[in-house]
Amino acid sequence: MSPRLGRRGSRAGVGLAERIEALDRAAAVIAPVAPESEAEAVAAVLERIDRRRALSAEHTIIGFFGATGSGKSSLVNAVVGREVTRAAVRRPTTGHPVAAVVGETGADPLLDWLGVEDRHLLDGTGAALEQAALAVPSSRRARRGDQGAPGIVLLDLPDMDSVEAANRAIVEHMTGMVDVLVWVTDPQKYADAVLHQEFVRPLAGHDAVTVLVLNQIDRIREDERRPVLASLEGIARADGLTSAPVLATSATTGDGVEELRERIVQVARSRGAIAERQRADVTAAATRLRTAAEPAGMAAQSSARERAALTADLAVAARVEPVATAVGASYRHRAAGKVGWPPLRWVRRFRPDPLRRLGIGQERDANRLERTSLPEPDAATRARASGGVRRFADSASAGGSDPWRSAVRRAARSREEELPDALDQAVAEADLRARSGSWWWPVLDVLQWLAVLTWVVGLGWLAVNAGLAFLGMPPLPVPMLEDLPVPVPLPTALIVLGVAVGVLLAVLGTAVAAAVGAWHRRRARRILTDRVEDVGSGLVVAEVDAELERARAADADLALAAGTAR
Repeated sequence: MSPRLGRRGSRAGVGLAERIEALDRAAAVIAPVAPESEAEAVAAVLERIDRRRALSAEHTIIGFFGATGSGKSSLVNAVVGREVTRAAVRRPTTGHPVAAVVGETGADPLLDWLGVEDRHLLDGTGAALEQAALAVPSSRRARRGDQGAPGIVLLDLPDMDSVEAANRAIVEHMTGMVDVLVWVTDPQKYADAVLHQEFVRPLAGHDAVTVLVLNQIDRIREDERRPVLASLEGIARADGLTSAPVLATSATTGDGVEELRERIVQVARSRGAIAERQRADVTAAATRLRTAAEPAGMAAQSSARERAALTADLAVAARVEPVATAVGASYRHRAAGKVGWPPLRWVRRFRPDPLRRLGIGQERDANRLERTSLPEPDAATRARASGGVRRFADSASAGGSDPWRSAVRRAARSREEELPDALDQAVAEADLRARSGSWWWPVLDVLQWLAVLTWVVGLGWLAVNAGLAFLGMPPLPVPMLEDLPVPVPLPTALIVLGVAVGVLLAVLGTAVAAAVGAWHRRRARRILTDRVEDVGSGLVVAEVDAELERARAADADLALAAGTAR
């Protein structure tokens, strides 16, 4: 194999095991987001890698793939140095995988995993491949701890363009199982679309474990061989194999067979093909996941502006403004019962407390779930809440790929059914101090009753004198207020003064109650908005931020898996 094979370390010093773990984490996160077929394909890659790592690391699996008539089976026999697979004029010649094995220990479980029944053990047969594998100076073998030939499992596989569907399925399966891929073609079919579009191109990036072989080179005149090889190499580069070697062989004349055999032995000795294949598979799987559901471009978390917009929409659904208005109105209602003109206070009994109508501000039962008596939200209100959740999700996921934006929308609406009850409870359980009063209420109340007492005394004085006059008895003395522009009897002055002061106190109390009620309204709006924000944070924002964090983690893991992490 090429000297490049087995020498590609992972980028930035990241080990293969770490990259596999990163891909596993990313696949688990992206599985619910990506199309099911893509997630299953990556899961299959991870399962295959895990299984391969559990089997023999002493044997390198080298698969020979080729189209009908490429001379693949003849080339395998030539490389091995003995006939292990049937080559004939009738096509297709290979209907099942055939294995030639060098290095007996540990190969059987590997072949069982591959599903290869036709096995040919070369140890002790003197086959050319075995001799090449053993052609290592004994001193070097001792230094490296080698007890014999490096493990090689050479597979001759069915024709990739076989008319038999089962044969093609075997080939497609084996392209993902072998450690090294040897694509065998011939001068007539080296540009065949089946080979390049359906098999080689999907494995772009596997340069380190790929070799292209132009077999039957003896059928081309020597002066035409170089241009044909250059053409095949150009096609391979266009397929994405930027550094895969291109060799020329002839199973008939033996041209290039020894070079191919030496490369096979070289990669088996280096024991790096397994890791290289797995690195390439992990990189390809990471790229596949990015293509299916690109996690880059998502924000780390939702912004304060987006959360504020969501809170505003949910506050409408929770009827924060009507409740806050009712809090202010309730304060004015209760203040009127304390500072209003006493003779008219009874009128307020015909107007219930605004908060009581909403079921807010009542005595609470610790064992009962709080509910308000707010009317059911109308269609416009529900649409505002639902639209707010959707707008929040869209804003938070702006810049992301469509699969992730859909995932964020699903996350945002995952607990949407809980929102109405949660918002209602947030309003019902808010500490609005709905039954609290103010220090100035008793002050004005005392003054109001003093004013009442004043005009009642004056009115009673006049009433007693009227009664005495009716009975023909002398009336009580009535002092006159002479200092006034018009002399006024004292009882009359008391009546006028008491009524006037009472009305003025009522007007003053109403004005102060309106101002303080407005403050209570603003305070209630702030408290309710904060509670609505908590509900939104728990049922919407937390879910969206968790999804954004998963996207960020998946992006980092994919970069690590692909070897592009900084």
